Amino acid sequence: MTFDADALRQQIPYYLTAAPEQKVLAAELKALIEGADKGYFIPVGYDGYTAEMLQGDGWRGFQVFSFKTGNLNVARGIVLSNSCDVSAENARVLPPNVIFAPIVKLSKIVERFEAHGLDSEKVASRLLDIKAQRVTSMFYLPADGLLDEDHVALLDDLHSMPVEFHRKTAEKLFTLSMAGFYLFVFKLSVHFCRLQEQVNRVPTEAGA
Repeated sequence: MTFDADALRQQIPYYLTAAPEQKVLAAELKALIEGADKGYFIPVGYDGYTAEMLQGDGWRGFQVFSFKTGNLNVARGIVLSNSCDVSAENARVLPPNVIFAPIVKLSKIVERFEAHGLDSEKVASRLLDIKAQRVTSMFYLPADGLLDEDHVALLDDLHSMPVEFHRKTAEKLFTLSMAGFYLFVFKLSVHFCRLQEQVNRVPTEAGA
């Protein structure tokens, strides 16, 4: 699937693009996909959701199990769970878990590229792809607010933990803006629900 401004525009619901005031969203999405560093987050001081967990939020206080050491490590992460599914206002019989992807510094990804033997030109090319959201397994998060440098969320490294345990040490890093949220959800759909996988699943006789 091509990941560009036109593809984004086709996926936005009509009611969000028909009204003149909502066409701003399409313009903001285009700016983000073209590499803008501002516009991903609700500005600090204007965020009315600092105490709520929403899909696409960045938080401290997550725990990640390390298969190498067997330890639980504290990590920053971005929420993949639907906002309603992790809302404290919704009563449930079964306690909810929150699904998240770790957030890591982009500089650490660069170090991995260099350790793999990529030259500076190839590293620069990959960075451009990451920042333009063309790498489906990563969601680029520019430095802003409590993110002191560029980060990426690793969409192929998902974890979950009980919401009630996360609340004990939770600290919010950011809330995605409307444009940032739509870009995030679209990125998730491309990463997890790519129907154009070119795999023929029609039943055939064994050995045919």
